[in-house]
Amino acid sequence: MQALFTLTSSESKRLIAKGVAAMPEIQETMSEGYLLVGRGSTNGYIVEELLERSIEKERYVAGQVIRGVLCALGQGDRLQPITFHKGEVLEAEPATLLDRLGRGDMLLKGASAIDHTGNIGVVMASPQGGTMGDFYLPFKARGGTILYPVGLEKMIPSVEDASRMGGLFTVERSIGARVGMVCVADGLAYTELDALEDLFGVEAVHFASGGYGGAEGSVTIAVEGDDEDVNECLDFIEEKVKGEPPLKGLKSPCKTCPLLCSFQGKDEKDLPLYLRGE
Repeated sequence: MQALFTLTSSESKRLIAKGVAAMPEIQETMSEGYLLVGRGSTNGYIVEELLERSIEKERYVAGQVIRGVLCALGQGDRLQPITFHKGEVLEAEPATLLDRLGRGDMLLKGASAIDHTGNIGVVMASPQGGTMGDFYLPFKARGGTILYPVGLEKMIPSVEDASRMGGLFTVERSIGARVGMVCVADGLAYTELDALEDLFGVEAVHFASGGYGGAEGSVTIAVEGDDEDVNECLDFIEEKVKGEPPLKGLKSPCKTCPLLCSFQGKDEKDLPLYLRGE
């Protein structure tokens, strides 16, 4: 049996979150080691699934694409990242826990791009590389695992090609923040397709992308499997995923933002209408 359905960006994030939360590896790490959930829009949904309660997801981000520009939420507006350690919840900046981490521990890291070969792209607005600068090499050295939950809306032709472009001090003109990108060739991505295959045992294929009128950034997915599995999958999508409201955007003032950006230091009244949300 085959079936077809479309997910908006927020619906995709909810599905990915439900898939990640159900992974045996995640449950084991939460109860026996350190599970660090880095900031990111999809990771905000994952935190909700793991805590079984709502949070201000629009504050569980650092870098973001909002109102048509690359941006970042100000430090004072961000929620503290969540870490699970042996059944307890810690609210601490992940970097403060680095010396305690090792084999069997896991970091959930937001991603900005993915390509058909599995390469993962992470955009960096910090001169020190942000979370990637803090964690990627130390985690590799210590034997920890980094999982990158990422929606198919972020599929691009080649992360490797994209990562050769950009850079805070290479980009000479931008509309929004200047950033660089790192290409992670050995990263473990987790998309909507992984969630569907894990939760229902169906084969899932990225069928189409795009939309408008509230469906911007949508992905259409085809699934195939036994009748019972496919029907269970579609019932789940209809009952627990469809209708997920769009994620609200929260923008900090450009006037006090430290990012290298074309709007840096500008008063609200001097910003273009689209950036003011008007």
